[in-house]
Amino acid sequence: MLEGWLAAYYLVWGSLEEPQALYGINWEEQETEELITFVRKAMQEVSRRAISLRPEKCVRVTRTCRVFIGSTELKVRPMAKSILLLFLKHPEGIPLKEITTYRRELAHFYRRVSKSSEPTEIESRVNRIMDLFNNDLNVHIARVNKAIASLVDSAGNYQIGGVAGSPKRILLDRKWVIWE
Repeated sequence: MLEGWLAAYYLVWGSLEEPQALYGINWEEQETEELITFVRKAMQEVSRRAISLRPEKCVRVTRTCRVFIGSTELKVRPMAKSILLLFLKHPEGIPLKEITTYRRELAHFYRRVSKSSEPTEIESRVNRIMDLFNNDLNVHIARVNKAIASLVDSAGNYQIGGVAGSPKRILLDRKWVIWE
């Protein structure tokens, strides 16, 4: 705080041409870091308040990709969880015929939640989901929907759904989805 006052003093009344000369501080970087810290704290506060208002409605995704609906953790297999995370990231929905467009994102989520660190195994499992002649994608969507139905009374907005031929999506308003 003292550095800020000194910098302001020298900028207004001092003879220094560049404020960075004070203590060797790059003021732009420091201000950027302070702004980032402020925004993170503000987002955490908004999330905390949303949860405190209607905790049973919130879907919370932790940094380790654990998914909570209200205060209860959703327990599903890694690929099913990866598919859920993919659909949570895309409120506009995903046409199942175009799932290959989302290969990188799905692989990213699967790497994070899978216990396997073997790249060939991860690639193989993602390829099975991308295969439109295989039913694996629909099976995993059904697993996600069944797990959600066991946690939430009126699960419709939390589940992956849609009319045949249209994009599948999760209807839940994204203000209730908190990414930590």
